[in-house]
Amino acid sequence: MLKGTKGNITIPFLLFVLAFLVFAGLAIAFLAGCVKDMPRFDPEVLRKTSMTSSVFDAHGQLFTRLHAEENRLPVTLDQIPTHLRQAFIATEDVRFEQHYGVDLKAIARAAFRILTKQSFEGGSTITQQLVKNAFLTQEQTMKRKIQEAILALQVERRFTKDQILEMYLNEIYFNHGAYGVQAASKLYFGKDVWDLNLAESAMLTGITKNPSRYSPFVSMEAARTRQAIVLDNMVRAGYISESEAAKAKREEIHLAELKSRVHPAPYFVDYVISTLVKELAPKMGSESAVYDAIYRGGLEIHTTIDPTMQQAAEDALIANLPKGEEDSNGLIQPQGAIVAVDPNSGAVRAMVGGRNYEETKFNRAAQALRQPGSAFKPFVYTTALLEGWSPASVLDDAPVVYKDGSGKTWAPNNYNNTFQGLTTLRVAIEKSLNVVAVRLMEKVGVDQVVSTAEDMGLTTLVKSGSRNDRQLALALGGMTEGVSPLEMAAAYSVLANGGFKVDPHPVTLVRDANGNVLWENQSMKTEVLSPQVAYLMTDMLKGVITRGTGSGAASVKRPAAGKTGTTSENNDVWFVGYTPDLSAAVWIGSDAKPQGQRTYLSRHGIGSGLPARIWGAFMKQALTGTPVRDFSRPSGFVPITVCRKSGLLPGNLCPPEDLVTDYFIKGTEPAIPCDVHVTATVCSETGELATEYCPAPITKVFIQRKEPYAQRADGKKPADAHLEVPTTPCTMHTTPPITPLFPEQPVFPHPEPGAEPDNETEQQDDNPVPPVTLNNVPDGLLQQVD
Repeated sequence: MLKGTKGNITIPFLLFVLAFLVFAGLAIAFLAGCVKDMPRFDPEVLRKTSMTSSVFDAHGQLFTRLHAEENRLPVTLDQIPTHLRQAFIATEDVRFEQHYGVDLKAIARAAFRILTKQSFEGGSTITQQLVKNAFLTQEQTMKRKIQEAILALQVERRFTKDQILEMYLNEIYFNHGAYGVQAASKLYFGKDVWDLNLAESAMLTGITKNPSRYSPFVSMEAARTRQAIVLDNMVRAGYISESEAAKAKREEIHLAELKSRVHPAPYFVDYVISTLVKELAPKMGSESAVYDAIYRGGLEIHTTIDPTMQQAAEDALIANLPKGEEDSNGLIQPQGAIVAVDPNSGAVRAMVGGRNYEETKFNRAAQALRQPGSAFKPFVYTTALLEGWSPASVLDDAPVVYKDGSGKTWAPNNYNNTFQGLTTLRVAIEKSLNVVAVRLMEKVGVDQVVSTAEDMGLTTLVKSGSRNDRQLALALGGMTEGVSPLEMAAAYSVLANGGFKVDPHPVTLVRDANGNVLWENQSMKTEVLSPQVAYLMTDMLKGVITRGTGSGAASVKRPAAGKTGTTSENNDVWFVGYTPDLSAAVWIGSDAKPQGQRTYLSRHGIGSGLPARIWGAFMKQALTGTPVRDFSRPSGFVPITVCRKSGLLPGNLCPPEDLVTDYFIKGTEPAIPCDVHVTATVCSETGELATEYCPAPITKVFIQRKEPYAQRADGKKPADAHLEVPTTPCTMHTTPPITPLFPEQPVFPHPEPGAEPDNETEQQDDNPVPPVTLNNVPDGLLQQVD
């Protein structure tokens, strides 16, 4: 304890004073640093016009420009209705008239949210929001917040409240390229701002919280919800009564027709903007800040689009879509989409999201989730290859019935209502046999297939809940939510590039107006398949084009692989395919299926052949000038000749026509001979198992299934059912032959002199009919029922 003239000073007190001084010193140093790095306050900056952002293609050439000047219509404060001004003040800065640029209460709330890591948003007054857009970056840090507050105080000293509010209301962003309340009023309601009523003013105010979410063009329901919040804020602030708010909430809103400024490749440009909003919003603090930077900040945006491929995509899709018909919304159906991705980098090279952007801005290439049908099957087959199966492995394409936990039955069927019988996986995927795909998923495991699909890039699989994708119907593309063409093209890229997952992306680099890197794509390659598995799956899918359901894509005239897809009643038709240089997905279908009606594709019998032809036309044009090359086969394979009925080494009973040669990954080749081909002795007259009474039994080669197939009401059987070993004894020869009481005596001719006697007849009579034998037929086979 230290003694002083006025009392005792404790050591804890001294420590407190020391800590306070240290903290104060650090705070002063931090504030000094904030002031030192703060932009110089220039009132004229607030009156500057926005800068145009430039969009560059994959070759570094200017592709288009993004700006909002054409849709900025400044107005004076006295032209803005009082209820609109009040709506903004009540919602954005209720103490606007009382503070001097900084609201300490709001800052305290925002500081708590920042310290608890809830959000960096909130706490900014109207003045602070104005200076943030004019002087500062959108970086959300404590340093930037302090600079914002200091500049706001300077603005309040230089301008009146009315001037600040007028500048703010002329600068704020409302989505769809509209800046300022006058441009927004024209955009959304087709009228001048001074003609807005209370309901419209409240809706307009609500949009600015999150323009992409609360635009009534995007979601009227969300806009209405936000409008109600604004009206309630006005009631609490004393600007309107509760009855006025209630009346405004009930008032019908009439929107103007959205007239867009169409850029080249508009669906792709929209995808670029939405990608930047997603990537930059966490850094800039809000979606509004990102839109402001895109349309006013003079950004330099480097994209992945290839103009030649983009033109090829537009030409192929629009030229080949059927004429269609108008739906209840006035849109021509069916719609279509095509998207192409560089399989080696994930760069999106081309994107078309619909027939006509001016009629429908919904991007079906990136946003639509549709059932993929058989285009999902490669994920099933890839899983099997991962687990040691081969293209020559065999499954039975025969009738089968499954039961779920509730006792409901499901019998998968093939598209042509026929069954091939014992079939190799290679042939099964070429012919898109549904039964084999389902049986294969059953063998390898549903969860394993889901895992493979996710590893390759699908993100929309549902794995829990009462409705989920962990079921055998997934083998045929029966997804709960569906999948976008973009994700399908990217997932097939894994097969094209030798087993690496690359995330699809439309932007590589963004610089600010000063040339500083604002964002750069950091996509990484992740190996998810071995090169051998990727190559085998590719080799199987090449057969889809050369010999199978995807023959319409053969116009590409270069080595390519792919898969068709068709959903029930042809509601969705697909082709997803790739070359070593490009992966592309084509989807065609109606946006919605009217209740109780068939879609245009269904009524006109249009199947997956159409998207296959569109894919072929696109790829041929898009790859003009690109050298033709085949997929590179890695080491680690051995060619083996096997029996196509068993997938095993040929046995001495296998017919030559059943022998095929295929590639096997080393370590997966078969080591045992065929166990499907067997022999049996049958009656030459009935073809049934010979009995001891059959006069002329013969021994033949048959096939023996491992398990019986299900019996169908229509009697359909697999195509090779006639080759099966019979299971029933001869029904014609069931008793011994009747011996005549007085058999006719043979007359023997006299032999020539010196000739040997002919004993052939006696030898035949002395040898009885040999007993009936079943060679290589297991015990109990006669008891099996077909």
